[in-house]
Amino acid sequence: MRTTPVTAAAALTITGLLLAGCGTSSSDASQALDGPLVGPSLAGFDPCSALSQSDLQHVGVTEPGEPVDEDGEVGCEFRGDDDFLLRITKAETTDLDAWSQRRGEFSGFESNQVGSRPGLRAVPVGSPESTWCRQIVAAGTGTVSVEIKYNAETGPAGAETCAKAIEIAQVLEPTLP
Repeated sequence: MRTTPVTAAAALTITGLLLAGCGTSSSDASQALDGPLVGPSLAGFDPCSALSQSDLQHVGVTEPGEPVDEDGEVGCEFRGDDDFLLRITKAETTDLDAWSQRRGEFSGFESNQVGSRPGLRAVPVGSPESTWCRQIVAAGTGTVSVEIKYNAETGPAGAETCAKAIEIAQVLEPTLP
C-alpha cells in the first residue's frame, strides 16, 4: 500500500491530537505533585448499615441505630440488650497519627491490629476499661471507631468491654475502604 502525502499528513495530525489530549502541562504536573496523596474515601461508608442485622443480633443489638454527628465524626448509635451502647463512627480526615496526638484524652492507649489494618485501643480518661472502650481502625484517608459503653454499675468486669469493641471492629474491617 502506498502512502500519499495527504494520508500521511492526516495520520500525523490525528496522532498529534491524540497525544496532546493525553499530555499534561508542566504546571498541571507540578500541581499534582504538590497536592496531598489521596487514598480511598470514607464518603460512601455508612456506619448505620455497615453491619448486617445478623451481625448486630450476634453482638446483642436488636433495634436499628440512630444517626449521630459529633466533633467531626459521623456515625450511628445502637442500644444493646445487656445495657450497653454501641457507637460506630467515621472520621474521614482523622488518621491514626491525629488520634495519637490526642493521647492525653485517654487513660489507656495502645497500638494494635484489626484484621489487616493498624488500629488503636483507647479508654477515655475517667472511664475504667470495664465501662467504656474505643477501638479505632485505619480506613481510607481516615479512621472508623467502634465504641462500647456500659453502665458503670451493671457493666462487665475486666477487659471485656475492649474485647467486645475489637470483636465488632474485626467483623466490620473487611467492609472498610
